[in-house]
Amino acid sequence: MWLPAWGLVSLALVATLTRPAVSLPADDLGLREFVVPIEGETAVSQTFVMTADGLRAVAVEPAALTAAPSGSLRFELTEEGSGVVRSGDVAAATLFATDSYTLEFAPIDDSKDGAFRLELMSSATDPARGIGVRATKGARYAGGAMQINGRDRWADLAFRVEAPGARSPWDRLMAMASPPPGVSSRSLVVTALALYWLVAGFVLRTIWRQPV
Repeated sequence: MWLPAWGLVSLALVATLTRPAVSLPADDLGLREFVVPIEGETAVSQTFVMTADGLRAVAVEPAALTAAPSGSLRFELTEEGSGVVRSGDVAAATLFATDSYTLEFAPIDDSKDGAFRLELMSSATDPARGIGVRATKGARYAGGAMQINGRDRWADLAFRVEAPGARSPWDRLMAMASPPPGVSSRSLVVTALALYWLVAGFVLRTIWRQPV
């Protein structure tokens, strides 16, 4: 009977190691998805409350409205009380190189509990043509809302933020590992966890066989 207990310990270990430390702001595409064109004076934004320090990127879902989108998309990240804290331009050729695009910027060390707004617009120097972003209708993300030209809409942008403060214990172990030359961090961590797993099984087996 010690084997089922060992199995439960193993499952608990895996769940603990792979679960992120906190849940980061995000909203995936849903069934009622639609595309917001970003051309001319149109600007779309998404507000969110950050749950970890070190905010360093926001991933969005671009959509091509023509066979050959051109120009550049501009993003501005605003923090309540501080104004625009990060900004940049992304060329259409780069934006559509993958299905989703991650807007990366210098980390914001004390971002936890901050109220942010990501705004996407056409570049003033290289106007966007045929560029849009995907969103989903409905009140989905509780920590914020999508806006078009500053007006709240009953929808949320498809987005996902990134921050090292939300890494799972597994990711932290990988980052902390200092393997000897010729040994990868993954091999070192996996070996250490395998030894822990074997020792846990031995201990459970010994306890189970102790006379009552």
